[in-house]
Amino acid sequence: MRRSGTAAATAVASVFVTVTTVAGCGLADGSGAAPGPSPSPSAPYTRETAAAEIASVTEASGLRGGDTSTAGAPRGSWRACVAPWTAQAPAAYAAEAFEATVKRLRQHDWEIVSSHAERDVTFRTLVKRNWKVYARHYAPPGPDGEQTVAFTAVEDGCALPGPVRGAYTDPA
Repeated sequence: MRRSGTAAATAVASVFVTVTTVAGCGLADGSGAAPGPSPSPSAPYTRETAAAEIASVTEASGLRGGDTSTAGAPRGSWRACVAPWTAQAPAAYAAEAFEATVKRLRQHDWEIVSSHAERDVTFRTLVKRNWKVYARHYAPPGPDGEQTVAFTAVEDGCALPGPVRGAYTDPA
């Protein structure tokens, strides 16, 4: 039995409506809008997460052996919301490695919110989620010809004691 052209077109249209409704294109409820993505909570960004990310990008930029301790600093609960990383680098490539690390942090969704230099120190402040990274490069070489490079992550709202605040944060 042969169908007429109108009957065939009706059958095709019926199949199209059925498929789009079943496929979840948002037409079944009459809104005409596609449903949004399912809400999924993102993993928390912790001190350990920040420390691991800093260690990864500094190593990828050629900086090795960073000190992540808070030895010698005052005791207190602030230690739970700070992830320091400090290293000495040969003067010949310290500035380049510092900038490469900042670039890699930006590739990991860190945003630069402050950038300046004072005397022989370059400062960069980057933000991501509820954390800031205070990055510093101290250009004057020490007695061994090396320069200090530091990347310190601090969680927003962290109550840093005065001496620690001065050592870790951006003075601007």
